[in-house]
Formats: sequence, C-alpha cells, structure tokens
Amino acid sequence: MGTTAVPPESLSYAEARERVLAAARPLPPELIPVAECRGRALRRRVIAAHALPPFRNSSMDGYAVRAADVQGAGAAAPLTLPVVEVLAAGRVASRALAAGEAMRIMTGAMMPEGADAVVPVEDAERADAGGAEAVRLTRAARPGQNVREAGLDLAPGAVALEEGRDLSAYDLALLASLGEAKVVVGPRLRAAVISAGDELVEPDQPLVPGAIRDSSRPMLSALLQECGVRVVAARRLPDDPARLAGDITKLLEVADVVLTVGGVSAGDFDPVKLAIARVGDVALWRVAMKPGRPQAFGTPGGRLFFGLPGNPASVACTFEALVRPALRRLEGFTGLDRPRLAVRAGERIGSRAGRTDFVRVTLAWREDAWWANPAGDQDSGHLTPQSRAHALLVVPAETEALEAGERAEALLLRWPEDARP
Repeated sequence: MGTTAVPPESLSYAEARERVLAAARPLPPELIPVAECRGRALRRRVIAAHALPPFRNSSMDGYAVRAADVQGAGAAAPLTLPVVEVLAAGRVASRALAAGEAMRIMTGAMMPEGADAVVPVEDAERADAGGAEAVRLTRAARPGQNVREAGLDLAPGAVALEEGRDLSAYDLALLASLGEAKVVVGPRLRAAVISAGDELVEPDQPLVPGAIRDSSRPMLSALLQECGVRVVAARRLPDDPARLAGDITKLLEVADVVLTVGGVSAGDFDPVKLAIARVGDVALWRVAMKPGRPQAFGTPGGRLFFGLPGNPASVACTFEALVRPALRRLEGFTGLDRPRLAVRAGERIGSRAGRTDFVRVTLAWREDAWWANPAGDQDSGHLTPQSRAHALLVVPAETEALEAGERAEALLLRWPEDARP
C-alpha cells in the first residue's frame, strides 16, 4: 500500500449519509436477560403469548358484587350484604358469587364468577350479620365498574413491540409481564477514539504557546457512551502517520468502529490522511455540509472507520449527522437520528445553495411553536455554542437562507430546562 493520500471526493450530505448507512449493516443479535435490555435495539417483533391482564381482576380495594343486587343502594338507603369470602391478590375464589352476596376483594385479585362490579371501600362500611362479616353499601354500582377485563390492555396474539424499537425501562416491564425472560437484541458495540495532533495536551496539563487542551476526545467518548457503545480505547497520538496507521490497524481488530479526530484537511501536516493511505479501504471526503466538510470514511477489515474534522463543532455535528445514525443501524434500531422537532427560525439564517448546514440553536416556546435562535457565533472552533445548544437546526441543501419565522426542522439534543409547553 502507498503512503500518499488520494485526493478527496466531493459529496453532498445526502450522498455521504447514503454511503455510510449502506456500509453500516446490522451486526448479529444476541439473546440476553430482559433486565439487561434497556437501551438496546429489539431485534424481533414480540407477539403477546397471552392476554394482559391474563384474567378479570379488581382495579380497586372494595367488594365484588352483582351490580343488579345493589341498584337501590344509597346514602339514605344503605344496602347490607353478607361477605362470604375475602380475596387477596393471588387468591382464587373457592366458588362463584351467588345473588345477594359480596366478596371483599383487593386490588389485582381475580374477580369471582358471578360478580360484575366492585364497590370501592370508600362507598362501603363493614357491618356485622349475626357474628359473620357483612358490608353496608352506600352507593349503587354499574356492570364493569372497577373491573379490568382480561385482555383489556393487550389481546393474545397482538403485537406488543415492533422490531427495531429502542427498549425503555417500561418496555422491559411489558416484556417481563409476557414471560419474555430473555430477549433478542442488538449487540453492545465497541468503539475506539484517537485524537491526533502535536498541539494537543491533556485537560490537567498547563497550556504552553501553541497548545490546546484536547476537548473532542472526552466529548466523543461521552457521545459514544450515550449511544450505549463501549469505548475500548481513547488515545491522544502525535502527528506521526506511521504510528497512527499502526494504532488504527490494531484498534480495528478489537473495535467495531474507530474514530479519529483531526488530520483530514488539505494542510501540509495532516497526518491522518497519510495514515489511512497505509490502512487501506478508506476514502477522503469533502462533504457539502457545515460544519464538517473534511472527512474520511471506509470499511477496513469490515469495520467502520470515521475520520472526523479537527474543530470541536465539526466533530459534534458530524457525529450527530453521520456517526450516530451508523451506530444505530449497526445495533439494529429503526430510528437512527435524534428526535426531530418542528421549529421556526427566530432570525434570518443564511446558508449556501448546495450545502446542508447544521446550526447550533437554543429553543424557546412562544406563540404555540418552538422558536430556534443561534446559540452563538457558529465558528466551528467555538465550544460554547455547542454547550448552550438545545438542538441542531437543519438548513437543507436546496435552501439559500431561512427567513425569520420560516418553518424548519431541528435535531433535538436536549430540552430547555424551563421552556417546555
């Protein structure tokens, strides 16, 4: 393999995304305990094997009755019935409820045959009937009152969860209730991050003339972890193409995805573009997007490699626009991006036809809409706007500018703390 970088290929953002996603084929799934599945991609549709709830049960503590027996009950004319059995949750009645009887029942307990309503304890008083328990009812009941019918939540044979779903803690409760003790989910990915540059120093090191602290490596590691990815290595390397090529090659053996930061521009001292020529199966790109124009991408050894730009805003936006969707495709998710939010531009936002812009914006709710305003100067080297931003406003390639008040779409990074509608 040669050591001279091949000239970069010019792509639209849409073309770059299409190529990345075409290369990111879902990895084989795994079967794991349901308690460990939060945040994983469900890799097979789940069909309800039985009804939920599986039997008629009481939704309240009270008294199971026949509604027809208590139609005349009221505060002025209470009705007294004998209590023939007490039903705790998990206990099944020993017999059917006969006319003119009541059974004391707890929330979740199975309804006895013959009963079609539950009078809550608030509308009943315990009474005595010759030494036996009785109940004095002060309100009538209607059929079905405070009764959960079998299958009311989910019918047997119904689709409980679709393939590709991002499993939440609440989904795990649903799966457990259906007896899904183990679930087929996407794998936990492994990723490695390399920051390249002689000018970089660690956060705890003093700044010397010409040096900057490495901010992109901890940001990328955190973004990967947020995606459920295990970061197996996070390294800072000097501007040495041979060493970079060696480290990239070794990391591709232990990681599903390798990401480098910096060194893919058109400068004379960009080491990553020289290193990837040694690695092979990686192309330099110039993507018509802002920020994030200079990039590298490939599939050496069947793994994914992303060569990200050096400026922190470019790293963040390229991650959201291309890397995150690829990671989620590898894991088997259906939804690949951050939530998309309809917004209105708070001011005129200029762009350039043929280029997709990702503008770091803050959000505010007013006039029944989310309004998006730039979170600061959009210089790709500035960190504060990314820290302040609630979303990335997308200016499509065919748009030269968004006028104030014009509708647009944004990728939601986080909700404003005090501005939800």
